Amino acid sequence: MIDKNEIQEIDAETIELFARAKIEWRQNKESIFRDNFEGIMGQPQAKVVSFSRTIIRLVIAASLLIVVSLTLASVFYTKTIYCPAGRHLTAQLPDGSRVEMNAETRLKYYPWRWYFQRKLELDGEAFFSVQKGEKFTVKSKLGETSVLGTTFNIFSRDDSYHVLCLTGKVNVKSLTGESVILLPNQRVAIQAGKLTSPETHSQPENIISWREDRFLFSSAPFPEVISEIERQFGVNITSDQRLTGVISISFRKEPDLDKILTMVCKPLGYDFVKLSDKNYRITKSNNNK
Repeated sequence: MIDKNEIQEIDAETIELFARAKIEWRQNKESIFRDNFEGIMGQPQAKVVSFSRTIIRLVIAASLLIVVSLTLASVFYTKTIYCPAGRHLTAQLPDGSRVEMNAETRLKYYPWRWYFQRKLELDGEAFFSVQKGEKFTVKSKLGETSVLGTTFNIFSRDDSYHVLCLTGKVNVKSLTGESVILLPNQRVAIQAGKLTSPETHSQPENIISWREDRFLFSSAPFPEVISEIERQFGVNITSDQRLTGVISISFRKEPDLDKILTMVCKPLGYDFVKLSDKNYRITKSNNNK
């Protein structure tokens, strides 16, 4: 058994041994830190910098994408207004200009760039009340009409194109580049791609009487009158034979379509049969066989 005095001697010897010992370090403290800790300490900092740059790049890319998308939307976004058969409709444009649309008429324009380019497309018939400002252009299949601020009527259906100026001045241009300036109460047409000579009308209100549901035809082809009745009443009118003849007639739009068809058909020796509320067939009158 080791007594207390021996333990004290051993501790004294141990202390003296470590006191005389000399530990040799192969590296200084700077090298040890660099080899063992510098990489660990620096690595998170490098990742933070890389992550921050990635976020910034993504934000910039997203911002550019939004700008490009909005730009493309403003260039290509269109608004289409359609007035169906049997109805009349008034469209309000962004600058306050108004368009009164006849039955079966389609209007298309670019809302987001309207104040930089007042331009629209028309298929059908419409009366325009244009606010003063930059050039206002209406494009149709057969021609183009431009104004600065005026009122005018355009009829553009199938192969027919007519423009009537009510106030101000109207510039009408054909697809071949011909152009003419119309003064108030003057009317021009495009036929076979050519502009006709302007005509002055003493009663221009007759041309735009459709706005008041009145219809006036002077020596008009019978099929043209029937087509207008189809548009105004939203009906389908067929015939087993080719419809011919011209007619001069005036009538108001009213609920009794049968009465109007009688007025239109009888002078030319035609009759009609009502197949349903929306379908009629024109036949040759028995008295004219």
